[in-house]
Amino acid sequence: MNSEIVTIIGSSYFEAISALLERLDKHEKGSSSGFQAGYYESGFAASICILSVVALESYVMRTRYVNNAVGSDLNRLAVPEYLKGIYPDFPLHEETTEIFVVRDLLAHNHLWEMQLELEEGVGMKEKDATRKSSGDKKFLGCVDRGSGKTRCLGLNVVPIKVGADDARISLKIMWRVLLFLEEKNRNQCYVSHLHVIHKGRQFKMGELVGLAETCT
Repeated sequence: MNSEIVTIIGSSYFEAISALLERLDKHEKGSSSGFQAGYYESGFAASICILSVVALESYVMRTRYVNNAVGSDLNRLAVPEYLKGIYPDFPLHEETTEIFVVRDLLAHNHLWEMQLELEEGVGMKEKDATRKSSGDKKFLGCVDRGSGKTRCLGLNVVPIKVGADDARISLKIMWRVLLFLEEKNRNQCYVSHLHVIHKGRQFKMGELVGLAETCT
């Protein structure tokens, strides 16, 4: 008997994200300085940001396949533009763009020069920061240079500042996009039934995302 599958790896990242959230919970409190996230918090948070977006990309690749976009002009569009292109009512274009910006700046390690100063009773604090890496159009379009954060979600854009809040927000947006795709067509994305193990207990992935949100 012959059979056929369409290969995506998206849901395989959910257990890894759950494990990273466990480790993040252990290290985030009191770990940040005035100019960067804590050493352990930074690594776990950045990993969650990256895996959340990679998982989303995987499901969107299946969406492209189901909607016959492979090889078409639509396939050349980045994920936020593609989703807006096939679903004009897609409500998370700006938010999706911003989590991709954070994924890119982490994956490519955007460089910043930071000037620090010692403040009595506080420790080292950031005095000034200058981006030395070139950003693409989406970076320039959604980052508030004054705050060093994205305009819509308030995500940190200096890699060493990316911390627990950024990770949980990225995870939340990823999940909301996946649920939107599921509502449109379960054949392209069906995730609401999936479970993960977290701290020795079984949760639906959506429940885990909800737990993470309450920690922000």
